[in-house]
Amino acid sequence: MAVDVHAHLIQLDALDEFRSAYPDLGPELVEREDCYYLRYPGRDPLGPIARSMFDVDTRLADMDAMRVGLQVLAVPPSQFAYHIDPRAGADSARLQNDSAIALSDRYPDRIHVFCTLPLQDPPAAVREVERVGGHGRVRGVEIGSNVDGVNLDAPELEPVWAALAQAELPVWVHPDQRAVAGGERLRSYYLTNLVGIPYESTLAIACLIFGGVLERHPGLRFGFVHGGGFAPYQTGRWDHGWGCRPESKSVAGQPPSTYFRRMFFDSLTHDRDSLLLLGRRVGWQHVMLGSDYPFDMAEPEPVKAVEELELSEADQTGVLAANAEAFLRPLPG
Repeated sequence: MAVDVHAHLIQLDALDEFRSAYPDLGPELVEREDCYYLRYPGRDPLGPIARSMFDVDTRLADMDAMRVGLQVLAVPPSQFAYHIDPRAGADSARLQNDSAIALSDRYPDRIHVFCTLPLQDPPAAVREVERVGGHGRVRGVEIGSNVDGVNLDAPELEPVWAALAQAELPVWVHPDQRAVAGGERLRSYYLTNLVGIPYESTLAIACLIFGGVLERHPGLRFGFVHGGGFAPYQTGRWDHGWGCRPESKSVAGQPPSTYFRRMFFDSLTHDRDSLLLLGRRVGWQHVMLGSDYPFDMAEPEPVKAVEELELSEADQTGVLAANAEAFLRPLPG
């Protein structure tokens, strides 16, 4: 059974309930011709969105066609809502998490959950970890690559990392193209996504390594979408800088490349050679199947893309399923 760790979900009941409580903050789902958009107050709309983002029957049929047995679902990153009032942010996370868990309860063998956290309020994020952490099909949490412009090595996030480690919940890091550093220079040609998104993953990985988060929390597993952005392909430069620059060595206790074999990465590189390099760099046991379903930037045949690598049977089995089970929190029992 192939396990897709990079897929997205919008639950309309959670969307409607939040918009009813916070009409000035909640997005509205708008239908245009044969697709949908999420229209956010004061922000660019998200879209186009396929109906399968919220239609479960279509999703399950597509999973069968892609030969994916299980998706671990997370909200689209626009739904992190780190920029809104902390109380509203906590309510947004709670509603989305409860709705996703309820869907998993209906389809326990096909749908599991990465929960979202209100990271703009770290104490509230810790409470949400404690609230949802007891559900067996909550397999981890999904967070952004920054928290409304704050990098992931920020001291105020330390209690969140500690709570996640205590709950044995791994961290799945996904950038939001509406919160890309230097985004004003990326407005043309869809560069916000094509360049900004992998750059954000790279920056997040650098902050977690050089900022000592991985050093301080050795038992906490971090995973990254889109093959880890540009980071796996610049480890030599990072190691060189760590060796010759005191700024780079001030917190990180080991050369950066040593941390890459503690992290996990999805297979979504859109390119055979890039994916082969990723596997050689981090070890195939740290690469997991990821599709980005159901966005237009998704890999439509993720299992086939892995099979075409002609890996050993053990490595292929790992990428398609076993490595995900090593990354995710184990199912109870």
